[in-house]
Amino acid sequence: MARATKTKDRSKYILGAGFLLLFMSFACLTSLSQKSPTVDEFAQLPAGYYYWRTGDFSLYSKSPPLIKLLCALPLLTMDIRMDAGVSYPEAGAWRPWIFGTRFMRDNADRYDTIFFWGRIPVLVLSICLGGLVFLWGSELYGTMCGLVSLFLYTFSPNILAHARLATTDIGATYFFFLSMYSLWRFLKFRRMRTLVVTGVCTGLALLCKYTALLLFPIFFSILAVSSWSENWKNGSGFNLLRNCLRNCINFLVIVVVAIFVINLGYGFCETGKPLREIPHYSRLYRMLDRYPLRDIPIPLPAMYVQGFDLQKADAEQGEFLNYLNGRFSSSGWWYYFIYAFFIKTPIPLQIGLLFSILCMLKKGAQPRDELFLLTPILAIFLVFSFLNHLDVGLRYVLPAFPFLFVWIGGLARVSVRHQFVQWGLIVLIAAYAWSAISIFPHYLAYFNIWAGGPASGRFHLIDSNLDWGQDLKGLKCYMEENKIKDIGLAYFGHVDPKIYNISYHLIGKRPETGIIAISSNYLQGMPYLITYTPKIVPVMPNTFKWLQGYKPIHSIGYSILIYRVSEIE
Repeated sequence: MARATKTKDRSKYILGAGFLLLFMSFACLTSLSQKSPTVDEFAQLPAGYYYWRTGDFSLYSKSPPLIKLLCALPLLTMDIRMDAGVSYPEAGAWRPWIFGTRFMRDNADRYDTIFFWGRIPVLVLSICLGGLVFLWGSELYGTMCGLVSLFLYTFSPNILAHARLATTDIGATYFFFLSMYSLWRFLKFRRMRTLVVTGVCTGLALLCKYTALLLFPIFFSILAVSSWSENWKNGSGFNLLRNCLRNCINFLVIVVVAIFVINLGYGFCETGKPLREIPHYSRLYRMLDRYPLRDIPIPLPAMYVQGFDLQKADAEQGEFLNYLNGRFSSSGWWYYFIYAFFIKTPIPLQIGLLFSILCMLKKGAQPRDELFLLTPILAIFLVFSFLNHLDVGLRYVLPAFPFLFVWIGGLARVSVRHQFVQWGLIVLIAAYAWSAISIFPHYLAYFNIWAGGPASGRFHLIDSNLDWGQDLKGLKCYMEENKIKDIGLAYFGHVDPKIYNISYHLIGKRPETGIIAISSNYLQGMPYLITYTPKIVPVMPNTFKWLQGYKPIHSIGYSILIYRVSEIE
């Protein structure tokens, strides 16, 4: 009887998980169709299609190709116009965006449809990630806790924001999380095939984003702790040596399999080149170039090695000016991601995190299980806080979020025994759900009440935290509703407003009157390039400072502000 009740409860939780994933699919599908292509999508999706057509991974080599290939997969069934012989190698770092502009011009009549289907593979990966959050949470803490973890995932504004974009963030998060889960399964059941699966998943994560390189020190640390904990039970120096040797072999198996998967992803193109034959720009590579290591063949595709070098150079020097609380910096701030987490995640999640820390030493999962959740969170935040000068978005630490959701979900067990905690959890859950529902469909611009809400977000953070060029469609709707035929515009993004039949003239440093629309990034003083005009226009810092003395009459998705200027102050 008890067993039947337990099975019935489990079925109820699984049904609840299905409902949550269905809700997430609906929320993402209905909101993605309302958003124009973001800055990174603009370049990454055409690059993925270029890979399929040419087999050349040099376009947008700063990030590995897997997610771009997956996003471009639906495009293979469409009538896409692209001159594969023109890829603008002379454009340097701006090459992907110049190519993306050509791609946009050639496919203007179907551009919106292309990006709708290009976003679907990421949505599928986000659903798979949600299912994995539920599965791992259930195995660690019980099915009810797994459901709470999934709830935190599906109603997270930051997850919802990126689950509907054709970018690498969600895909990298999924395979990063899957790799950790696979290693946990291996250490639990010690099956060789699970170890191989861990290596495969790690290789796939490394084909998504270079952030996944963190998996190797994380794996090594966990395997080292595992060796020590197993010896603690057996109490013998010989056993410690044997466990260390066994786990070193396990680690090497993961590394070898992952390297094979990376090479497979690049078609083994230019594998085995020494470092001296690969162009390099980062301080790390220049340092390595001084040693005999430079002559040793590297068992990785040259394009993968070069892409990591470009990313490392950006992390060392910064790619664009970083912004925080009204200030710009080329070097960034060590507390940037902590601050961004504090103002861009719902407050109920932060309360749950505080309680999880307080409950960590009480009865719960085994210490090794906690290690699998906490080590990635700490590693990701520490590396991006102290070894990175690229502070442009909370999305860089997105791989830490699923681990956080699973860990906080374990609090649901405490609520079963304590009625006060149970009622408190219900209130927090309701408030947490409202944080996602109330911001629909503008998830990217979510800020909590610590920051003053999304309307005040631009005073704290910009770029992909708020304004990533996603609201051109909303601007068109506003113009139609208010019968505005022409508008003064300074839009941060690369999509030509004329794609959406927006009649505009470009505004600049000289003040002017009329109805004006300006992206939050530009209003806060961010420099950039406008590429959607016949000639590329550089935007210098504080070009639109003259607008800051006026009060906006409306905002489009919190990323584009509308002004009515009747006279020049």
